[in-house]
Amino acid sequence: MHYLPSLACWFFLLCISISSGAAEEEQEPDPTGTLDIDLVFPRNETYNPTPMMPVVFSYRNPKLISVLRPHIMYQFWEYNKFDGRGTGGQIAAPYVNTSSTDDPHFEHHFFRTPFNTEGQWKLVVHFSWFNCYKDPDRSFAYLDNNNTIRMNGTSVSVVFTTTGPSKQVDLNAATSNKNCSAPAGIAIDVRDTLRTPQHERREDYDREFCPVVPSVTKADKCDVTMGPSAASSVSAAMTSFVCAFTINKTEIPEEVDCSVLKESMAMPIVFGGTTFLAFVLGALGYLVWS
Repeated sequence: MHYLPSLACWFFLLCISISSGAAEEEQEPDPTGTLDIDLVFPRNETYNPTPMMPVVFSYRNPKLISVLRPHIMYQFWEYNKFDGRGTGGQIAAPYVNTSSTDDPHFEHHFFRTPFNTEGQWKLVVHFSWFNCYKDPDRSFAYLDNNNTIRMNGTSVSVVFTTTGPSKQVDLNAATSNKNCSAPAGIAIDVRDTLRTPQHERREDYDREFCPVVPSVTKADKCDVTMGPSAASSVSAAMTSFVCAFTINKTEIPEEVDCSVLKESMAMPIVFGGTTFLAFVLGALGYLVWS
C-alpha cells in the first residue's frame, strides 16, 4: 500500500488547483473595442517544403473573444486543383484568461502532409462571429424587444509556394516583415451591446448581452509578428507531438530533432490545469486524426 500517500498527495494538489481556479473568477470584460484576428502564417510567400507545416492565427485584444465567440474554418488546396481533396481544420473560440493571457494570443495547428513536397497552395480562411441587431420585422407581441442574434462571416485567402530542400519553418524569421504582399485578417469593431433575446439563446451563445458590430474591415498589413518565445513554443509543440505520438519511430522525418523532447522529459515539469488538459486533448486528437 505504499502508493496511497502518493495518490493522496496528487489528489490534494488537484483539489487545490480546482479550488484556486474557481476562486480566481474573472471579471466581466469591457464588451467594447476591436478584436483583430489575423492569419500570421503562412503568408503569400515562398517556403521550403517542411515536415511540419504550421498554420498560425493571432487574436489581438483577446478579452473580446468571449463576447464575439469567433470561429475559424480553413482549407488548403493544391493550386489549380480545387476539385480535389483539400486539407483543413477549424478553431472554435478559444478560452482565454484575460488577466494572464498574452496579447496577441496565438492559436495554431500543423500538418505533416502534403506540404513536405514542392507545390503551390491556396489557403482559404472563413471567419465567423456572433452579433446582435434590432430587427423591426420581429416586433412580436410575445417578445419584450426586437433584438435579434445572428452569425456573420467573411473570408480571406493567400497563395504560397513550397520549393527547394526540406527544412523546418522558422516562424520568427518568416513573420518578421510587416510589409507582406497579401495581409489576411479582420478587425471586428464592437461599439455597444444589446440584451441577447431569450428566445434565441443557444448552446454556442448563452451570454446575457451580445455585441453590436457596425463594421468589420479586412487587414491591410501584417501587423503581427512572432517573437522568439512564441515561435519556439509552437515549434516545440509540433516537435513534441510528432516525436511522442508517431508509433513507428522510423517514420519521423530526419529534420525533426526528437533529442530536444527527450531532454525536456528528463526535467521536472509542472502543468497548469488548462495546459495539461489542452495537452491531453491535443494528444488524443493527434492519435485519432493521424
